[in-house]
Amino acid sequence: MSNVIPILGTLFGVGVNLSPSVLFYEYNKGKRELNTIPEIMFITGVLSCTMNSAYGILVKDLNIMINSIVCTIIQLMYATIYLYLYSNKGIVKFFIYVFIVYDLTLEILYVFADVIPFHFKKTDTYVHITGYITSVITVLNAGAPGQKIREVWKTGDYLKIPIFTSIAQFFCSGTWACYGFIPIEIIEIQSRIMIIITNVLGLILSAIQIVSYFYFYVTKKKNAPKSNKNKEDNQEEEEEEEETVDENEKRNSSNLIEYNVERYDE
Repeated sequence: MSNVIPILGTLFGVGVNLSPSVLFYEYNKGKRELNTIPEIMFITGVLSCTMNSAYGILVKDLNIMINSIVCTIIQLMYATIYLYLYSNKGIVKFFIYVFIVYDLTLEILYVFADVIPFHFKKTDTYVHITGYITSVITVLNAGAPGQKIREVWKTGDYLKIPIFTSIAQFFCSGTWACYGFIPIEIIEIQSRIMIIITNVLGLILSAIQIVSYFYFYVTKKKNAPKSNKNKEDNQEEEEEEEETVDENEKRNSSNLIEYNVERYDE
């Protein structure tokens, strides 16, 4: 069990990192507006993967390092695509945005993985602090797809929640939360508690997003037949009114003809 859960968690993590591509596909097909994409999701995604990369370098865990660096590259690709669309394809503005994002990413990785550890002599305290910061950003990343959830509850526009990302995040957080409850000797109790807290919070935030999405999805589907029926009723009423107007016009014209005939006879 202790070997299966990390594999599942990694697979769901891959799903989390690949799911934003659906948003850009829908945008390209005209099924989604740019303002329905939660842009903070790309910021927290880059930060989360970068901090995980720094943490992997600190603890010298090759698996964490490779996975996190690959995920950082993927998230930077998403950020680049979004910035290109956001800048209205203005090349100068686009390159400025990209330079800032990439520079900040490298600076964060350099500071947390090299500069500060050099002064702290890479003590266990600093490693734990880096882990705490990474956990906080991971929770923010889990909640990022719900950036526009207040607008969803006001307008009912459920498309502002990237449902595939939310579902993948739900299973990813749930899997790693279960992993934290497994008594493994090589994992310290302090680290285990942080794994549980981080992923339970991510699980809750993802669940809120999923429930909100399907609540308004179902509500809109239920209201759709009513609105169509109202349209049909209104159309029938308009047709009846037109028929009544036509009949009145015919009567008036026939009365006018009779009147003119009578005058002519006189």
